[in-house]
Parts: sequence; C-alpha cells; structure tokens
Amino acid sequence: MKRIVVDGERGILWEEKGKWERKGPPCHALCAGCGRVYCAGEKRCICLEGESGDALFDFPLPGGVCAMGMLGEKICALSSDADCLSAFCAHTGTLLFSAPAGVYPRDLCQSPCGKFLAVAGGAAGEILLFDDTLSCIQKRRVPGAACAVCFLPRGMAALCAVGEEELSSRLITFSPRGAAKEIYSFPNAPCALCTLSNGALLAGCHGEVALLRTDGRILYRRPCAYPARIRSFGRNALICDGWEGCVTDLQGRILYQGNDPRDVTGGEEMRNGK
Repeated sequence: MKRIVVDGERGILWEEKGKWERKGPPCHALCAGCGRVYCAGEKRCICLEGESGDALFDFPLPGGVCAMGMLGEKICALSSDADCLSAFCAHTGTLLFSAPAGVYPRDLCQSPCGKFLAVAGGAAGEILLFDDTLSCIQKRRVPGAACAVCFLPRGMAALCAVGEEELSSRLITFSPRGAAKEIYSFPNAPCALCTLSNGALLAGCHGEVALLRTDGRILYRRPCAYPARIRSFGRNALICDGWEGCVTDLQGRILYQGNDPRDVTGGEEMRNGK
C-alpha cells in the first residue's frame, strides 16, 4: 500500500518502495480520489497525480482548513477559521458550494455510501450531516465541543470535549433515528475517531488510542502522545502522532518518522470517485 503523509514542516511525503520522497510544500490536511491526491496548505490546495506525485494544478481555499474529504468527484474542505464547509470540483478546483459548519469545526467524515458528509461542529456542540449539495439535513447535539465524528454500520459516533480547564472526553453513538447514547468516557482531551471495517471504533485522546466495541467494551488500548488524525484501512489504521512526529499502525509499528505529521492516506483511496 502506497502511503502519503502531509507534514507541517517537511512537506508532502510520498512513500516509494519503502523510502519517503518530498513531493510538495508543508500542508495541513489531505484527501484522495479520482486517481489524485489533494493537499491543503495555507489558503491553497495542491493537486498531485496519484501514481507519480507530480503536481497538476492548485486552487484557493479558505484559511484554516483542518480536514478534507471526497463526495464523488467533489473535494470538500472544512475550515476552522471560516467556520464553513466548501466543495470544489476535483478536476478543476472550481468552487461549487459552501455552507456554515458550526463554530471552530474540527473534523469531517464521509459516509460509507459516499453520498453524505458528517462534520464535528466544534464549539457549536453539534454533529451536522450534509448531502452532496452541502445542504445540512440533520443536526445532532453532543454534551460539549464536538471534536471528531465517524459513521458506524448503523448510525454515527462522535467524540466531544467536556470541562473547562481540565478537558475530558465522551464517546457518543447515535442511532439512525438520532437516539444518543454515551458509551465511554476518557480522562483526557479528545483528538480523533474512526470506524474499522469490522465495526469497531478507534478513539484517540491525549496520551492514548483505544479500540472499542459500539457497546463501550474496550478491546485494546496503547499509549499515543497526540493522535492528531486516524485513518482506517480495513481492520487496520494509520495514526498520526503529532507530538512524537510519527505515523504508526494499530499495533504501534512506526511507518513514518518526521517532524509534524498532520494527515495520512493510503493508495487505495485514490481509486474512489473514478
């Protein structure tokens, strides 16, 4: 599996036969699809060819993009500075839609069917569900700042921050009808969340990552200084540890060692949207 990492200091790093090569400038977030990789920097996105990593074109973005995703042949960028979600044509970079997305939003996730995006609306304390025209079709309240979101086989899950000076985390699940249930709490501030192909949840908080069933039973946990981003790949995952400067898999094996990894993707994601 080819891996691509965006590093806040070293740039866009591309894995080729076990070696890492710099392909572009420092960036903050990325997504892959349509045979290409899209990397968000400071108010610009660079599009790279999926096999070679060659730069194809770039286009303007709102400032403060913290997460990116794909909806078919649209690139979606979530801006924590502009409090908005924006969709761009994957082939030209043309702005198609833009919509409000909470207050200092933190995360987005694509639905398994590829037709919807869920956004963790930050200080608004909401999980927002958008369709492919970026119309908000659902809102779900959480008991604190919404920091991370993912889809479940049925419903969604969210990780939220509670408290003021000493933040802790709560993991909430939502049924398809919107019924909320707190299944676990962590003593530290929340970072990232994803679902594995077997339906298990992988939650990252300051100091650890934990694998849980949707009933809250802990299956596995290990130390991780600052799991800034988690990407699932089947039953495994890629975890960006921003403080230790590395990307690891679920078992803790170091796959990339750098300075400030912000986001990571794998080669098979480039085929999405073809």
